[in-house]
Amino acid sequence: MIWENFQEFFHPSWHRKIRPWVESEDCDRVYAFLKKESKRGKKIAPLSSNVFRAFKETSYDELKVIMVGLSPYHTFYQGKPVADGLLMSCSVTGKLQPSLDQFYGAVEHELYKGLNLHIIKNADLKYLANQGVLLLNSSLTCEMNKPGSHLKIWKPFMMYLFENVFDATGVPFVFLGAEASKYSNYVPIFTHHFEISHPASASYSGVEWDSEGIFKKLNKILKDSNNESIKWVEHDS
Repeated sequence: MIWENFQEFFHPSWHRKIRPWVESEDCDRVYAFLKKESKRGKKIAPLSSNVFRAFKETSYDELKVIMVGLSPYHTFYQGKPVADGLLMSCSVTGKLQPSLDQFYGAVEHELYKGLNLHIIKNADLKYLANQGVLLLNSSLTCEMNKPGSHLKIWKPFMMYLFENVFDATGVPFVFLGAEASKYSNYVPIFTHHFEISHPASASYSGVEWDSEGIFKKLNKILKDSNNESIKWVEHDS
């Protein structure tokens, strides 16, 4: 692919890192696959303008945490894809999904013991992405009602990231679910990484998601290394 056709989808800080992949045959294959599926009448999530949104909202130079999930939401609402390009985020429809509701419930319980009544359950996780949390799915697209259907086509991109981009960041990783955890084998040595269940699994089981203290752990790591922290939720007062 021609880089100039793609660079607008990425924050400028990613350009030098991502360009080699965009100009590779692997990228050509992804583009050809998605174009073919679309011509066949397949509905694909998220919108094409949001496929690389995680790399648009989060600056490479300000990375603090990399969170990896499985696949974008595969459902559509009123003709629009629920997925918006950020892990668990659903800003296109504004309709809060069970996974994201579980996420907020876990943050509230872990950090505020369930007593903070002013947490804003925002359907858009841009506020986290802009703080340096890369909200990435293992597959950047999927076919409607077929979760994980595009995992194979995106694997070369994920491998490129782990082998050529993420290896130099030094930031902690969080893998949500068994499928995402397969990439934990490629985390650089001496780099913090955590493997926990995906909030979706708790929703399917009808129980509260156990975040295993992940938000406190991450903020402690950030505090100890750079005296930083992540504001995991927004408040209305």
